Amino acid sequence: MRSKEIKGAHPRQATFQLKPLVKNVSIALAISAATVLNANLAYAEESAPAQAEDKAKVEGVTLPSVTVTSQKREESVQEVKTAITALGGKDLLDQGVGRSASEVLNYVPNASAGTQQHGRPRWWIRGVGAGQQQYDLSNPVGFYLDEVYISNASATGFPLFDIERVEVLRGPQGTLWGKNTTGGAVSVVSKKPSFNTDAKDNYVKVDYGSYNDRIVQGGVGGVIIDERLAGRVSFLQEDQDGRLKNQYTGSNDSGLSEGAIRGQLLAVLTPDLEALLNVHYRKYETDGAITTTRSYAANGVFRNGYKPSKDIKHVSTNAPDSSDNTQNGVSLNLKWQLGRLALTSITGYEDFQSEIVTDNDYTPLEISRSHTDGKSRQFTQEFRLASPKEDRWNWLAGAHYFNENVNFSTQGAKLPSASVPGLAGAPPGATYNKSDLTHNAESFALFGSNTYNFTDQFNATLGVRWTRETKEYDLNRKGSTGTGSWSNLAQWWSTYTGAYAAAGPSGSGTFSAKDSKTWNALTYDITPEYKITPHDRVYAKYSHGEKSGGFNTAATSLAAVNTVKPEQLDAYEVGYKSEWLDGRLNFNTSLFHYNYKDVQVNVVGFNANANTTVSYLQNAKKATVNGAEFEVEALPLENLHVNASLGLLDADYDSLQVVNGGADLSGRSLVRSPHVTAQLAADYRIPVRYGKVIIGADARYQAKQYYFIDPQSEARGHLNQEAYTLANARISFATHNDKYLFTGYVNNLFDKEYKNHSLPAFNAAQGVNGDSIYWAAPRTVGVSVTTRW
Repeated sequence: MRSKEIKGAHPRQATFQLKPLVKNVSIALAISAATVLNANLAYAEESAPAQAEDKAKVEGVTLPSVTVTSQKREESVQEVKTAITALGGKDLLDQGVGRSASEVLNYVPNASAGTQQHGRPRWWIRGVGAGQQQYDLSNPVGFYLDEVYISNASATGFPLFDIERVEVLRGPQGTLWGKNTTGGAVSVVSKKPSFNTDAKDNYVKVDYGSYNDRIVQGGVGGVIIDERLAGRVSFLQEDQDGRLKNQYTGSNDSGLSEGAIRGQLLAVLTPDLEALLNVHYRKYETDGAITTTRSYAANGVFRNGYKPSKDIKHVSTNAPDSSDNTQNGVSLNLKWQLGRLALTSITGYEDFQSEIVTDNDYTPLEISRSHTDGKSRQFTQEFRLASPKEDRWNWLAGAHYFNENVNFSTQGAKLPSASVPGLAGAPPGATYNKSDLTHNAESFALFGSNTYNFTDQFNATLGVRWTRETKEYDLNRKGSTGTGSWSNLAQWWSTYTGAYAAAGPSGSGTFSAKDSKTWNALTYDITPEYKITPHDRVYAKYSHGEKSGGFNTAATSLAAVNTVKPEQLDAYEVGYKSEWLDGRLNFNTSLFHYNYKDVQVNVVGFNANANTTVSYLQNAKKATVNGAEFEVEALPLENLHVNASLGLLDADYDSLQVVNGGADLSGRSLVRSPHVTAQLAADYRIPVRYGKVIIGADARYQAKQYYFIDPQSEARGHLNQEAYTLANARISFATHNDKYLFTGYVNNLFDKEYKNHSLPAFNAAQGVNGDSIYWAAPRTVGVSVTTRW
């Protein structure tokens, strides 16, 4: 990346064919092999290349140095002994990335985080993720906002604005990042207050795009008391009209409004003690339906005579559809230098509240509607004590505490067809159900990591973490007899006055369940590294990660109530990191093998006791993941910057039996795990009289992927996504010193139609011949202006 803040994967990557990229990777691997064969000679003669590199840096034709804190210490991203991609805040800002934090995984090999609008991301890295998105079920990809772990998946979509960088670590990170990070970790680092009065890091950006999309964001900081107190305020506001036409109501659906603000104070309390206070707030609202339906029938009928439109810009629903989300957070980061040791304390509090009303059948028929009201509150505390990194034996030790309370209620109904608007043809009758859940989780962990430098060329790191976690829940659900009534249909979720079915039978919609479990986990890793030369390093890493157990609190019948065991992952990885051509080329690669046990999955299966099909959160006995990743960043010409990556993945369930005598799904692919992901990005800078013109293009290729474990078939093709390439382009003019940046852009340049997510709906017994789809955004265009001072 051109940004001084970061190098690594480049956001927004240009269209390309896979064969040329594989050829380039092969050339880079051949160069790497030659380097290994000449390791001793290269190491001995390092002084001359170092002088050439220094000269190149002075001339400004080298890739910028990058500092990250992924191992809880400041170090170069190229020196981190694990697979990591770092995205710079300035690059993300200039290229319009970050409306949701989920966007960053679009630029990481073997990773994705599909989301609806800016809502709940579905984080997946190397085939590891969570298909079930309950409030109380954390994702195996840990999300950290300024080093504070965020448990609620819905709260991890916090927009990216005024940030320093984003670090994405692939593979288990169970020692330093800890809680439930079997898949990896995403760490968002905000731009901090500064005492450097010469730093030109204040900015305001105004962006206008398709569908009347208006975005204003900025960050302003300064010194309040010389050498004692500095502050920074950052903000973002986005408003967008709906891009989808509701064929039934005539409205424009899928509109959104999002506002966020962050305030920070940095205080130097003593020469050895500093404190950073971070307070943030987010308000996110949506208006209108975003999901449609597609039929498998030749005549296009989905159900009950309803034939949905095939235009991806159309939806058709009769029930209200909206959401209102609020997020608050505060953290206090203390850094204390105790002689040669450094003590860090991070205290965090986060709460999230959401109210959602939805047309659950995604049609104009009155069949199913829902209302949810959820709240989560979490408190975290971490202490770390570290020795100097330059010591031959350097170490880090710490403790982490986590406490979360969840209160969640949901209601579903089919209202009497004649009493509410709806397309004729809906089945008769009226139903109502409601669930009330309380869930508490508490965990405590001790961890440590040690690195010993046996020689200047060889070192090894050993890390270990012990965690004890307790979870308890209380779930109460009631289902109506089908003959109920409502005193106020506009507030149907709270005005039902009818009778409920009796509790007891396995298939009954009325039941109560509660449980409490405690799990202990020992996670660890060992990583030897050999420095072939100061610019060529190889490492081997073995890591054992665990994600704590949980409960199927989304159960809609007693037959689906289930407890899942902790999932465990043993990962084996070898990696190579290098810098070439006097700092003009970086090449990194990694090969990995996962043994994945007791995988927590969500499957649908028939339950004989209930005589119905139910949705289970259960364990899959075993899965295997194999893969490779290649990342290249280069400055082939002084003004041409190129970034490319390739991810190869093979992820399958070796043993998966649906509980209670259900189907054997062994051999199925892990969801959202395409065999190939690839990115290519390029930008070229043309000096002109008053600044420079920047031409940029990028693309991401994804092979075919499945959104569900079952079914994975062409007959249910709406639940799959075929291979596609998504391209973007932009042209910018930057004045001298980047004081002003004017940009025009086109996203989804070739107007590719692809599914961001889908939901199973097919049910032959009920005459449903199709599934539900959320289509991703079509081609959009826009302009932006950024000023810095």
